[in-house]
Amino acid sequence: RFKMLDANRQRRKTVLMRPIDIMQSEDKADTAKRSNISNVSLTIRQSMRQLNIQKSVIHRSKSDVDEITSCLQMAVTDAVFDHTAFHRYESGELKPRHFHGTPKHQTQSTVVPVKASPPMKITDETKANLGKVHYHLACLHGLDRFPEIVPTNASSSVEDLPSHDVFSVVFYLSHAASLYNVPACLSLARALIGLDSSVSPLLKANVRIDFELSKDLCWRGMTAQKARAAPKVAAGCLLYQILEDEGTTGDVEKMNILEETLNQMKVATEEEAILKEHANKLTRGKAAGFHVGDKVEGNYFMEGTFYSGVVVEVLDGGNSVVVQYDDDGSAEQLTIDNVRSIEPATAITDDQNSPLSDEEALGSVNTDEECLFEDYVLMAKLADLKVKAGKRNDARVLYQDAAELAMSAGKMKTANCLSMKAAQLEG
Repeated sequence: RFKMLDANRQRRKTVLMRPIDIMQSEDKADTAKRSNISNVSLTIRQSMRQLNIQKSVIHRSKSDVDEITSCLQMAVTDAVFDHTAFHRYESGELKPRHFHGTPKHQTQSTVVPVKASPPMKITDETKANLGKVHYHLACLHGLDRFPEIVPTNASSSVEDLPSHDVFSVVFYLSHAASLYNVPACLSLARALIGLDSSVSPLLKANVRIDFELSKDLCWRGMTAQKARAAPKVAAGCLLYQILEDEGTTGDVEKMNILEETLNQMKVATEEEAILKEHANKLTRGKAAGFHVGDKVEGNYFMEGTFYSGVVVEVLDGGNSVVVQYDDDGSAEQLTIDNVRSIEPATAITDDQNSPLSDEEALGSVNTDEECLFEDYVLMAKLADLKVKAGKRNDARVLYQDAAELAMSAGKMKTANCLSMKAAQLEG
C-alpha cells in the first residue's frame, strides 16, 4: 500500500504546475528592475502598445471619417430603446428574426418554464444616468486609461502613436449626447468649431468643422432635463457667440437665447449655494444637530417611509426636531435618528455621501464649462437688443442690473458706461 502511495505521489509531482517564480521568463523577471524608473505609468503604456497580441476587433464597414460622421449624426438623434437595437451584427446590420430549420424549443421533449424579470422601465432618470456613464467613459479614454486599444501602425514608432483612441472618445460622447448629456453636447460642439475640449486634446483635430451641427448640439444641451445648469450656461454662451459671428440670425432668436442663458445663470447660482449649504451640513455633522430651515427627510410616524420636509423647530437640546412635510403641510416631532439630510440632486456622491464634482471624480479639470461671457456682459447685450426692439423700459432695467453686477466684479469703467446708458433711457 505504501509503495502505491509513493508512486501516486511521484506521478502527481510530474503533472503539478511549477512555482510561478520558476516559470517566469527572463523578460518577465526584468519587470521588477524596469519598474524603478521615474515615469512608471508611461513605460507601462508603451510596453502594452508594443505587445503583439492577436485580439478580436470589430471590423469597420466604413472609413474613419464616415464612422465619425455617423457618430455625430447619432449625437443629435434621440436614443431609442427598443428590441431591435440590441440584435445587430458587428457591422451594425440587423440580425434576422426568423429561424433556420427546426426551432430549438420544438426539438425538446420537455420544456422547462423560465421565470424572466419584466423589462426595465426606461425613465428620464435612467437616460440621464446612462448618458453620464457614456460621458465618463469618454473622459477616461481621453485620459489614456485604456492604452491597450490605441490603434497601432506597423510603420510608426511608439513615440508617434496617439496617446489614446479618439474614435472611442467620439463614440461615447455621441451616445451621451443622444441621451441629452450636457457636458457631452458641449464637448462635441466645441470640437465642431475648432475649439479645444477638456475631454480629449485630439478631438478637434479628428472632427470636421460643422457650425450647424455645433449649434444643434448647443441647443440640445440647453434644453436637456435633469441636468446641472452650469454646462447649460456654457452651451448658451457658445451658441450666442456662433450666432453673433455668423450675423445671419434675427434679434428675436438672439434675445431668446440670452434670456434662457441668464435664467440658467440664476439656477446655477442657486445650485452652487445649495451645494455649499449641504457641504456645511456634512462638515457640521449630525452630532451638531439640525437647524431650523434645514431640508430633511423624516420617518413618517416611525413606519419606515421617509418623506421630504423642512425643520421648523429644534427641541430637547437638539436631540429631536419638528419636521413639516412638503406634501400636506403636516408636522411631526422626531428624534434625530429618524431624520436625515436631503442630498442635493445636482451632486455626485461617493460612499460617504459627500458631493463630488466631475473634476474630483475623474481627476481632471473640465474647462469646457467655463463661460465665454460674464453675466453683466450678457445683460448688456440683451439690453442692446431690447433697445432695437423698442422695449426701452426693459432695456433700462437690464442696464441698471448689469451696472450693479459689473461694479461688484470690480469693473468700474464698464459699470459707469452701463449706468449712463440706463440714464439715457429714463423718461
